[in-house]
Amino acid sequence: MNKRILVIEDDRDILQGMMMLLEMEGYSVVAAENGQIALDYLHAAETLPDLILLDLMMPVKDGYEFRREQQLDPALAAIPVIIMSADANAEAKAAGMGSKRFLVKPVDINDILGAAATCC
Repeated sequence: MNKRILVIEDDRDILQGMMMLLEMEGYSVVAAENGQIALDYLHAAETLPDLILLDLMMPVKDGYEFRREQQLDPALAAIPVIIMSADANAEAKAAGMGSKRFLVKPVDINDILGAAATCC
């Protein structure tokens, strides 16, 4: 069975690049352009992802809001999250969010694949 990854990223170029990379490595990838779309997807999904790659800075519902709501939902709270942000100062804030890892954008391809391989 393919491991499933939900990528939550508002930058279409980054999102498409990550999806292509992960799919080439054999992952099944679903994309959401903000935290609200991601939560709507998760609540409707028949099968939950094995991992979430989460950008912090997004419109509508940012990564912080998404993560708070995810942690409050028992059905979603156990899904591991890797946080990504261009703001290196966000790492300290992300540390308190219970993420498996923090990646500084632009994210190195090997970092993404390594994090995905070790988290799920």
